[in-house]
Amino acid sequence: MKSSTKKTPDASRQEGYNKQVVCGGCELICEDVTTQSIESGIGCTIADNWFASNPLQPDSMVDSRHVSLTEAIDVAASRLLSSQRTLITGLVSTTLDTIKIACSIAECIHASVDANAPENSILTTPTAIRVGDVTADFEELRDRADLAIFWGSNPTFDCPRFIERFIKPMPCGGARRTISVGPRPVLPQSLYNLHFSVAENQLVSLARLVQAQIEKKATRDSHRDLENIARQLKKSIDTAHCIGFISTKTADHTGLVNWSLSHLTRALAHRKPTFGIRLGTGTTAGGGNSAGAAIVCTWRFGSSGAIPRASITGSEFLPAEVDARSLIERNELDCILVVGRMPPRIEDLLTTVQNPTTVIQVSDISTTLPEHKNSIYLGCASLSRSTEGDMLRSDGRLVTLRPFEKSRQPSIQEVLSRLLNQLVAETHCRSAQ
Repeated sequence: MKSSTKKTPDASRQEGYNKQVVCGGCELICEDVTTQSIESGIGCTIADNWFASNPLQPDSMVDSRHVSLTEAIDVAASRLLSSQRTLITGLVSTTLDTIKIACSIAECIHASVDANAPENSILTTPTAIRVGDVTADFEELRDRADLAIFWGSNPTFDCPRFIERFIKPMPCGGARRTISVGPRPVLPQSLYNLHFSVAENQLVSLARLVQAQIEKKATRDSHRDLENIARQLKKSIDTAHCIGFISTKTADHTGLVNWSLSHLTRALAHRKPTFGIRLGTGTTAGGGNSAGAAIVCTWRFGSSGAIPRASITGSEFLPAEVDARSLIERNELDCILVVGRMPPRIEDLLTTVQNPTTVIQVSDISTTLPEHKNSIYLGCASLSRSTEGDMLRSDGRLVTLRPFEKSRQPSIQEVLSRLLNQLVAETHCRSAQ
């Protein structure tokens, strides 16, 4: 009798049928995704888009013409070297090593660099430097905080699985209460989920009122409703053992909300375990490695973005002046190098550019920009399915992408490395002439 060839579930898992992989679509960089759930639908729009299959990965192209990758790299290098002002952007959907190579390219051609984090999120960096942040990772929020306060923040849209993964699981030794402070509730109101309706322009005043009550300091005359909310917040804070504040950088248009919340968090941290969780760029940036891009850029150039001219000796930091959006809107560029997947808002901006800007994209997905005839696409292996490398979660935890499909094309890192080598070789050739 012939033995059965039917494979056991364990054998299937060994072959990758239900292999655990990583989603880099948003800053949570979820590690609990499986190959089986990818095919059936994860239930997260961002994850489904991140893993969207592209069985016919496009070949490299130059000006709407199909070419070999080698030719595309040659043309891209030539146009980068002849450019008067180049912007390097994207970055947040790629790995740390890829971002390092992109920074080396920026140094080689003295390009502007902006990772495409929303401009208002950049403003929180000075707050962290001057005030100091008391932070924790997502797992500490999940396991320790018996009170989670959403301060003008609703992660439902930018980080769809945040509540599922880090709020709904009960902390060690008890239940968790949540409070949302802002225009709209985060969770349905109940005994354990409260909501205080506060306008965005009142969040700073409310934080100062709560801090004054905690420190038993007198306050100036203020809105009576705000004072009442501050008293109720203090009452909830007094009964909690560990408190986690969740805020959003993109909701802070001036930087003052996070400034005041940082002061409040520090004041509470002297009395009981308290920390802040800052969710960052959202989906408009085009990927989850915004923290990694900021760290690498800061290490290389001294600032997280909005860098007018890349230099290893240090660069200026000019937010709201040389960020990606401002440079594109002012038509100051003749070349844009997008590393990784094209961020949606960059694509939208490029449709309005009138000058004949060259758009070079190094990605696994080609973006069609009919208005831009001067376009170069360097085809790469699937970023989500065939790429290995590290990303940095927004709370500082290092997460490694795990490839689960083979590709006939090289990775983004390999293609970008070839482009850098070509730039260096041509630069040496030109200097020798």
